[in-house]
Amino acid sequence: MARSLRKFKETVEMRAGLFQRIRTHRHFSTGLVLAVFVVVACIHIWQRVHVIRLSQEVGALREENRGLIDATKKVRSEVAALSMGSRVETYAADSLGLLPVAAARLVIIDRDRPKQEVQTDELGNVLSSIKRVSDYLPVLSEAQADPAEFQPIKFDSLSEPEAER
Repeated sequence: MARSLRKFKETVEMRAGLFQRIRTHRHFSTGLVLAVFVVVACIHIWQRVHVIRLSQEVGALREENRGLIDATKKVRSEVAALSMGSRVETYAADSLGLLPVAAARLVIIDRDRPKQEVQTDELGNVLSSIKRVSDYLPVLSEAQADPAEFQPIKFDSLSEPEAER
């Protein structure tokens, strides 16, 4: 009877699918645990390599950032040196032939200072505007003025003078 039972079991196992035969094998549980351990170990190693590579990239980026900050400081220092007033004044005088400006005509623009509202004197603005315009008008003395040369003012440029009609 043991022999027939064993033959029956072997025929049933032969007819079962591959997955069923593997699952019922006596070393299946050990192999499954071993396979899970290998997969977890591979994932851990991959993760560790990835973290090391990322930390190297972060170190390289930090070093590049330090280099860029140093370069920025050098450029700012160079700009400050090149834009010194005495250097610009010397260059303007030597290369461009410019002359120094009188202090009364000097205008300083300060962007850092907050803008203050200035009370404007309307009449003073009008008078100073008239004075600036009058500086460019020709000056005639009474001896130079000739009343015979007076021409009538044309108010309409399209109208013809009376002599041409």
